[in-house]
Amino acid sequence: MNNTGRIDDIFMLQVRLFRLAQLKWNLTPEECDRIFKKYSINSYIETCYEEYHVQGDEANLQDIESYIENRKVINDTTK
Repeated sequence: MNNTGRIDDIFMLQVRLFRLAQLKWNLTPEECDRIFKKYSINSYIETCYEEYHVQGDEANLQDIESYIENRKVINDTTK
């Protein structure tokens, strides 16, 4: 796969997971966007792409939820 195809695949994965998170967390697009930006979720998705593209979206979202919870703990202990 060329680089453009990979970038497109990552983008589509980010969009799918954003929409899934928005629905599961019952958030508006703006609220979900704030969370994704605060925790750099799109960068995290890109980092995890090799693993994420071979497993289901539900498993990926669970991993993102764990990542956010871990980041909250780290942020709370560094204050």
